[in-house]
Amino acid sequence: MSAPPATTIPRWVKVVAGVLSLAAAAHLAVTALWVAPSSVVPRAVSAPLSGYMEPVFQQNWSLFAPTPIRVENSLEVRFLDADLEATDWVDATALELTTLTHHVLPSRAGRPTRALVTDARAQLTRLSPEELAVLGGHYHHDAWPRLREALLAVDGPSSAARIDRVLTYDKVMAAYATELARATETDVEPAYVQFRIVRQPARPFADRGGELPEPTVLTFGRRPMYEFSGQDSESFTAAVERFRS
Repeated sequence: MSAPPATTIPRWVKVVAGVLSLAAAAHLAVTALWVAPSSVVPRAVSAPLSGYMEPVFQQNWSLFAPTPIRVENSLEVRFLDADLEATDWVDATALELTTLTHHVLPSRAGRPTRALVTDARAQLTRLSPEELAVLGGHYHHDAWPRLREALLAVDGPSSAARIDRVLTYDKVMAAYATELARATETDVEPAYVQFRIVRQPARPFADRGGELPEPTVLTFGRRPMYEFSGQDSESFTAAVERFRS
């Protein structure tokens, strides 16, 4: 009985496999540089490394010892009418986290703002005090083009690419606050939104029975209500109603 004929792999399959292998090897090499301890090589290529790794491939090892996560980041928002009468601050992250309590299989809907503000803060910590002061300014119209112009005019360390990333996070937080405003019954007819990132450190182990340390708060200025193309207000409102029920 003759042996079955050998299978011939098409040339295009070999080419695709080779390209994918090279891409995977290059990505692993770049990731190794990114997570490596500070040294001459990573510092020399920090700008292109940052441009490639952030925000999609950003690494965060703070889950593990010896420096596990010791802080909670939260997004708080409030709404203002045309006369700038403001509501109280609403802890949007605490509202989402209600879906994680007493649930064996919690929904991913309970984590977006925590992930958002954690990633945003990673960029914001690299800004100068002057650049952060610009973000704290109030912009009621043409907000993000004017913000970008103001940030680029500041004598700071940030590249245009970093500024664009920061403004993307700013716009996303404004869009989230807009949807929460629509889903919240208040005496104020929202015309503007405002948000802040609250960073609450945990108690040190040696003082675990004491008071919580004072949080640090980064407050952004007022922004116009904003909506991305394709944003689903009805689904967002339905989710918020589930959080509150």
